[in-house]
Amino acid sequence: MLEILKPVIIITPVLLVLAVSIIAFVFQYQRRMLQHQEHLRVLQEAKQRQLLDATIQAQEEERRRVARDLHDEVGAMLALVKLNVHQLTAQSENKETGHQVKELLNEVIGSVRHISHDLMPVVLEKMGLPLALEAMKRSIPSSSGVQMIFTCNDTDKRIDSKIELFLYRVVQELLNNTLKHAKASEITVNLDFTVSDLQLEYRDNGVGFDYQALLQQVNNNHGLGLLNLQTRIELLDGKFNFYSAPNSGTKAAISVSIL
Repeated sequence: MLEILKPVIIITPVLLVLAVSIIAFVFQYQRRMLQHQEHLRVLQEAKQRQLLDATIQAQEEERRRVARDLHDEVGAMLALVKLNVHQLTAQSENKETGHQVKELLNEVIGSVRHISHDLMPVVLEKMGLPLALEAMKRSIPSSSGVQMIFTCNDTDKRIDSKIELFLYRVVQELLNNTLKHAKASEITVNLDFTVSDLQLEYRDNGVGFDYQALLQQVNNNHGLGLLNLQTRIELLDGKFNFYSAPNSGTKAAISVSIL
């Protein structure tokens, strides 16, 4: 009997070792495949981030070019037209018409300057984010009935120009949304610098809206605008928390590392 079982006794450990080896091989193979898939996912996300970043940078460069053209070329031509109109009306008997034309030209020149500033604010490039937000506060039309309260713990602080520009665009978009849709009377913006990061909080006391429902409306420009803001903050490896509900106003809290 023992002689009969000897082959089985001998081959059983071999089969066990072979089975364990096969299981180990399959496990290692699956592990390598998962690692490979994770590596591909990370590379794909990095590529998408680079593409998004390059797209936004190209948009900002185009804005800068258009703003420069508006200021240097269109603004100069309008100023020349205004001078010619002034000279013509000085020799004309119809003073009232000339005055109306000059008033209209003043409005057009003011609009061109406003558009140029929105496209690429000079204060942001020269003076930094805190003073640019202060200038944004002063640019709110008095006819809107909206008061903006801006506070900052270090108005002279300068950080990376890309961070400054992205955060300025975020506040600009939030402000435009408030003025267009919120029916608010007050906006508060607080900018707080620490050694390692920046905290920005935006609030309005408007009518609010159903934020989650809005995100599902892909074709809604308002919703897409908020998603674009989140994308900008994610490209800075920051955190963007947004809250709004009917009759509860709107709040955005942003945190970005500045090390």
